[in-house]
Amino acid sequence: MSDSLAAFFHFLRRWPYSVTCALAAVLFAGGAWYLNGKSHELERTLRNRNDEGDAMEAKLVGRSTLRQELADLRAITRRIDENLVVESNLAENLWYFYKIEEQTKAQLPELHQVSSPTTDKTTLYRRVPYSLRVSGTFEQVSAYLLALETGPRLAKITSFNLTRTDPSGRTVALDLNLELLGKK
Repeated sequence: MSDSLAAFFHFLRRWPYSVTCALAAVLFAGGAWYLNGKSHELERTLRNRNDEGDAMEAKLVGRSTLRQELADLRAITRRIDENLVVESNLAENLWYFYKIEEQTKAQLPELHQVSSPTTDKTTLYRRVPYSLRVSGTFEQVSAYLLALETGPRLAKITSFNLTRTDPSGRTVALDLNLELLGKK
């Protein structure tokens, strides 16, 4: 045996309790270092789980609000679907414009449903174009235009032209091209 190894064994025999305590201290220090590293990882995991729990709690608290918003959205969608134009139902479509004419006291000398564009790429809805001429006083024509814009049917005005028909009077004419949203 080498001298250093013999000295080591002699030290072990002479101080067995001290060597055991030193060895236990080294093992415990290594274990503490390992657990300290794991505790930081576990704390991070705990924080993540707490954040997820808080988010879930917020969702559960707001669930009734979300359900109410969903019900409101469904009601709005149903209302939009009920007010869509059916392109083939010409009488009802034209009656919509004549009803506004009756309410605003404007005259509607020209009203034509134009054929729909065939290149329409939308899958849910169709654009149903109309060409019309409204005449009357400026107040009547503007009331007619306001009723078109704020009415139940969704309208998009593509072009317009407002002219004075009688230079000495108050009569104006509004030529409109518009599209109503219709069912596919």
